[in-house]
Amino acid sequence: MTGKNDNQVRAILARPYVRRLLPDEAGGYTAYIHEFPGCVAEGDTANEALFNLDKVAASWLAVSLAHGQPIAEPIEPFDFSGKVALRIPRSLHRDVAELAQLQGCSVNQLLSVAISEYVGRQGLPQLSVGPPARAKSNIVSK
Repeated sequence: MTGKNDNQVRAILARPYVRRLLPDEAGGYTAYIHEFPGCVAEGDTANEALFNLDKVAASWLAVSLAHGQPIAEPIEPFDFSGKVALRIPRSLHRDVAELAQLQGCSVNQLLSVAISEYVGRQGLPQLSVGPPARAKSNIVSK
């Protein structure tokens, strides 16, 4: 890396990107940065995996910058109000309202459950290595 590129990489890595740490069933840990596709590291301990991730991320960024690839902004995993404005067709609204009434709940409760079930089935993108998609992960922000 050149001095300028090295400084740019350090500045990007100082931003609050989401690092995910997944325990491996066979032992050890896999770590990745959510916003950097394919940027993955492993280690025997959680600390080693995160340390290795920082080294791998620096290389990942250097290559991405050298090829003119855009670098994603950090997501803000804890900045959600829980409020969503959703526009749907009137006929769907009617169907949802009728179903909610039949189930003895509010439209909001019905949609929350429906969205929760869908998101649970889809899951967050996981690595092809490590635990199954439904495994719990810890979010670590740096």
